[in-house]
Amino acid sequence: MKAIVYTSQTGHTQRYAQMLAERTGVPAYSLKGGRKELAAGRGDLLHGLADGRHGEGPPERHGPLYHPGAAIVGVSPQGNGDLWTEARINGGYSDSGGRLFYLQGGYAPEKLGFFYRMMMKPMAGSVVRQVQARGEAATDQERRMAEIFQHGGDFVREEALDEIVRWFREGPHDGEVKAVPSVDI
Repeated sequence: MKAIVYTSQTGHTQRYAQMLAERTGVPAYSLKGGRKELAAGRGDLLHGLADGRHGEGPPERHGPLYHPGAAIVGVSPQGNGDLWTEARINGGYSDSGGRLFYLQGGYAPEKLGFFYRMMMKPMAGSVVRQVQARGEAATDQERRMAEIFQHGGDFVREEALDEIVRWFREGPHDGEVKAVPSVDI
């Protein structure tokens, strides 16, 4: 059995996982629920969508489970971070051979827990202040990020899954994604 396993704090990644489940006919589980289902021998393939709240995505190899692909869900219109840079350099694959995708999720500060709200507040303020200080010299992407941090935003869209669905249907896939850091906030 194939499974889509995700983590989501504010719901963006969960919505992507549910849309992907509908389009592929593969069940989607939250990380906690997925571990139970798959550990009980009900599955052997894990496709992960992760928000990376703790700097890591789907768990590393557990018995017969492996991670052939994962989607990084983040707030930026374009992927960023070390793992995504690595994937772009490697033609969309991590150094460990797993296929990586990037999906823009959104920013919902009102759904963040206290710790994450306190962590994001200074970063969001810094981005806004930098864009204001740069004035006309700020890039369009910098302005978009400042706007997102000021007002929040939801960018989940079904067509963003098209490439993942094509890849998913090409299977079977070998390889393993060991960790998928991202931000779903």
